Amino acid sequence: MKTLEELKKTDPKKLQDELRLAEKDLFKYAYDVKNGQSKNTHQIRNYKKYIARIKTTINNSQRHEV
Repeated sequence: MKTLEELKKTDPKKLQDELRLAEKDLFKYAYDVKNGQSKNTHQIRNYKKYIARIKTTINNSQRHEV
């Protein structure tokens, strides 16, 4: 996971790719926890926050372009 500063420096096209990857990882972790394969429930929360950071960064970059 990238820090907020790194996300701000990333171009929007790469942010979209990063968002898709983070959403896949979130699905994977949630699936593993539900099936009892993993006990790292905190990872789900961390990925949700990370996805929100990415979406916020994308939204802010779109506002500044207009």
